[in-house]
Amino acid sequence: PLDRASAKAAAAESTTDAEDDDVFETSTTTPTTPIADADAPRRQLAGVNGLPHARNFIGAKAATALERALLREPAAWWTAISNGRRVMNVGGGSPSTLFVEDDETREPGYVSRLRALLVHRRVFTHAPNHVLVNEYVGDAGILAHSDGDVYADDVAIITLRGGALIEFWPATGDTISDGRDDDEDEDAQRVSPRPVVSVYLEPRSVLMYSGDAYRLRHGIRRNDSDVITDACVNAS
Repeated sequence: PLDRASAKAAAAESTTDAEDDDVFETSTTTPTTPIADADAPRRQLAGVNGLPHARNFIGAKAATALERALLREPAAWWTAISNGRRVMNVGGGSPSTLFVEDDETREPGYVSRLRALLVHRRVFTHAPNHVLVNEYVGDAGILAHSDGDVYADDVAIITLRGGALIEFWPATGDTISDGRDDDEDEDAQRVSPRPVVSVYLEPRSVLMYSGDAYRLRHGIRRNDSDVITDACVNAS
């Protein structure tokens, strides 16, 4: 088992030398090795098309600087979600209200640099049209869901600090539970014992999903720790 609180604490301890947000700016403008070739959206994990993953996508100082910048944004930008999670939509009031390329009223400079980096590293062929920030506190998770048409059909998840096991399920059928055996919890869902694929989201890694993988449901169990077995594609 990997304890989530310990992982977060270790990540924070290793990045205490980050001084300010300029670290993130300089790290994104430095030439870097592409994540994958131009066919990255068609790469596979565990036989699932459209699910490439890479470790160490951004540096430790850059991750800390980006996190600090996000946490300094106005409280009004954040929306509290049940079970210890809150969300910030950058570039629009909601995922269905996407920002316009030339409208910088809600797009901070560090977001512009991050979008450029995603293209530079060939995660996307074009700059992403929306940035959604999820903050998980304690044992928080997110119920299994599909993103539908709103992001279709390219998504990248960058993990800044801590770590969690994300699991992918078929588009229909049983889904992830929230990790609690509480019949009164309206968010509880039936457990599916065997996801199609699971990936451990390490700090500073990036996970992309598109095509076949995009059409799967994905979720993170609400737990204090994650049990990593050989079923996890990056267990090694």
